[in-house]
Amino acid sequence: MPLLLAMALVLSAPEERPRLIGSVHLYPMTSFPDLLGGQLTVHAIPYVDVHAGLSAFPGRFGWWVRGGLRLLIADFRDEKHVGLTWRLSALAGYRAFRDAKADAAGFSAQLSTDVTHFFSPHLGLSIQAACGGMYDGANKRVLPELRVGVGLTF
Repeated sequence: MPLLLAMALVLSAPEERPRLIGSVHLYPMTSFPDLLGGQLTVHAIPYVDVHAGLSAFPGRFGWWVRGGLRLLIADFRDEKHVGLTWRLSALAGYRAFRDAKADAAGFSAQLSTDVTHFFSPHLGLSIQAACGGMYDGANKRVLPELRVGVGLTF
């Protein structure tokens, strides 16, 4: 049933025009558990995002790779493709980090939303908020993840 619901959402969502290429976001002291982070998103095909990122905290370094569904919730752009868009993504993948106390790695899931103001068809300023978590199988624990970032979408 959840698969049918997801398929119905994808088929009913409008496709973005012009197609997005990618996004770059920075998380300067606006994420948990990391202090600083950066993420590259490739908008691979319509409705699919692939995220790769790096993060840092004093004594800690981390990285992640996630992929998943992207839906266009609202598009307020005019005929010149200037204006606001709002997207929602559900992603899953792998996250790992290493610090002085312990290493952690495992399955990661995230729900994120993006609001972007496009100044031209392939250049926009975006704000992204994300929440999710990672299951660390070695230590049998769930670690939360929260982020708010600013970036460019092209």
